[in-house]
Amino acid sequence: MMRSLYSAISGLKNHQVKMDVIGNNISNVNTTGYKRSRVSFSTMLSQNLKGASAPTANQGGTNTVQVGLGVMLGSIDQIMTQGSSQSTGNATDMMLQGSGFFVLNNNGQQVYTRAGGFGQDSAGTLIDPATGAKVQGYSWGADDTTPVVWGAASDIRFKLGDKLATDSFFPIRESEDGPVPVADLDAANHPEYDFGITNAENLTIDGMTRVPIGSTPAEGQFSYDPSSGILTFASNFDSASSLATIHYIDPAGSGTNNTNITVDSATQITVDYPPQAGANVYLDDLKYTLSTSDTPGNGEYVVKYLNGKYQITLGVNQEDGVTPTDADGAGLISYDFTNKAHTLTDYSIDQSGVITGVYSNGVDSVTHKIAQIAVASFANEAGLANIGGNFFSTSNNSGAASIGAAGEDGRASIVSNTVEMSNVDLSTEFTDMIVTQRGFQANSRVITVSDTLLEELINLKR
Repeated sequence: MMRSLYSAISGLKNHQVKMDVIGNNISNVNTTGYKRSRVSFSTMLSQNLKGASAPTANQGGTNTVQVGLGVMLGSIDQIMTQGSSQSTGNATDMMLQGSGFFVLNNNGQQVYTRAGGFGQDSAGTLIDPATGAKVQGYSWGADDTTPVVWGAASDIRFKLGDKLATDSFFPIRESEDGPVPVADLDAANHPEYDFGITNAENLTIDGMTRVPIGSTPAEGQFSYDPSSGILTFASNFDSASSLATIHYIDPAGSGTNNTNITVDSATQITVDYPPQAGANVYLDDLKYTLSTSDTPGNGEYVVKYLNGKYQITLGVNQEDGVTPTDADGAGLISYDFTNKAHTLTDYSIDQSGVITGVYSNGVDSVTHKIAQIAVASFANEAGLANIGGNFFSTSNNSGAASIGAAGEDGRASIVSNTVEMSNVDLSTEFTDMIVTQRGFQANSRVITVSDTLLEELINLKR
């Protein structure tokens, strides 16, 4: 039987494969983060009709006489070039600019993707909306300076309304177990709450009247024992709607959270919670008003956010013209504050993948780093195995994943509010389609002509 028939059949089969790849590329022309594939062919084993001969003194050498037996599939390569960007305006959408992949946990399996059209589930977990796979990253500590653990990526969880971690304990707060049930109160069945602060002397609550310790508060009244930190309300008191504006005096030198440091001509006092906007500040009986500049004048103060706390700087007081000091911790600083946690109101993602939240309590806003997106790089990213769902997994030839921060050690940087489009070029795909079609037709014609030759051979018997 003629070898050309089988050579042409191999051509037909492999051009069909190439057409399949082209069709897959075109079908994914609008798939986020898709990387096109390319087919390459290689020759099959050839049949030797005559071996090569070496040259002699009297005769030249001759080459091998071989007949090729067709074509075989050489490789299907993934072309990992950068796709174009598409702006979405969605804060959780991200694009990788450069070499790298997002890291996700897909039902316990670690997978990688270039498709950064992420969203959040009801728990606030950053996910791939199509599959529910969880985006991996690193959570930042309360000090806002370093991630908790590098190298051990985990789920990223945050949502609007989250309380700032450093606001977990307020100067005036309910106990960790929440409001005390009536059955657990004292013998007089007074609804009492442990607000966790002692020695707060002149505590007041807007809209409520303070009554002496030991008396039974009626509706709209409360009593407070500064030595124990216990507030007592009427039995029908609803703390959730009544404790937004509490005014108090805090002993500046008595606790671990507040310290006084005298610097040059000003007194700096570090506190956990800032005064309300424009509120007066008192040190013992000296009054200070908010300064309109960065340097406090006579009887003025300024507030700066510093390392998760607030630094109140008091200027020289106009009443006596001297700098107030509190070296022995005997003085009391007093100001009105909002007893509401800073909650997440907005966030942004920078090019290194750091998610920075904006937290507000209605009076002031602070920023805090929430988490950092993990990015993986590979020695041979084209060697990754495509497992569907826009996901890749490692293979024997991809190399191990190097996971860390975006923009470091050759990893891609992140562009937020943007996704990466497919790198499929339709003009290239249609050109390849034409070449593939003609190759298929030519192999078909070889089979037709070979069949005609066989027919002539059979007709010799007639």
